[in-house]
Amino acid sequence: MKKHAAWLIATALVAAALLLAFRPLGAWWSDDEGNRALLQGDNLKAVERFASAERREPDWAFVHEDLGRAVLDTDPARALAEFERANCGSACIGEEGDALFALGRTGDAIDRYIQARAVAKVAAIATQLVASKRYDAALSIESELVARLHDDFVDRSDLAAAYAQIGKIEIAAATQAGTGVAARQHAQAGLTALARATALAPLNEDYLLAEGFAQLRFGSVAQARRIFERLLQIDPSQQDAQRALRMLPAVEPPRTTVP
Repeated sequence: MKKHAAWLIATALVAAALLLAFRPLGAWWSDDEGNRALLQGDNLKAVERFASAERREPDWAFVHEDLGRAVLDTDPARALAEFERANCGSACIGEEGDALFALGRTGDAIDRYIQARAVAKVAAIATQLVASKRYDAALSIESELVARLHDDFVDRSDLAAAYAQIGKIEIAAATQAGTGVAARQHAQAGLTALARATALAPLNEDYLLAEGFAQLRFGSVAQARRIFERLLQIDPSQQDAQRALRMLPAVEPPRTTVP
């Protein structure tokens, strides 16, 4: 009798353990299937599997985050709600920015990117806009970013990067415009933004190169020379600056800015 009772108790305990484990194991399995479907490009299946996992374990943050990523392109409002429910720190805050940007709430999106220390996402979006020659749209979001950053120890690097991005976009727009008032305005704005970037980050070689070549194209050859020489003081082996200096004339020719 005692053995029989012990066996019944053991069986009951095992059954209870299996019952308790059924929901989390099922949720884990569904989430894993969802991630595999997402990698294979099957978003419909991914959403269904993540939703199944969410029903089993509604408090699991990573399930909400996964579901948010799966619906971001098709339903950014739902994605935003899932990222907010996940509440997983900087990663989710940055993803909230993605959803807000998709909803057209650019200012709120930039706020989230700054909070998540993910302002590089703004540059990536601007680069995509520039690739399709949507210069004004790219400048708009970068300008919104600049308006939200501060010239202090925390934000200075991001602020320099934003000014450098604005400068490059303006120079690209000036080159695309060819001649006329719009081209002159873009060129001057680009030179000003790049000068601000190099003032904030005086050792950044990429910013110095961009400013040097912009000066060479739209500004002063003498100023371009000073920038390239300054760059070589920082890095004597910088080949782009070396080549630029070799091509510069000994005497500055008449200025050939945009007509």
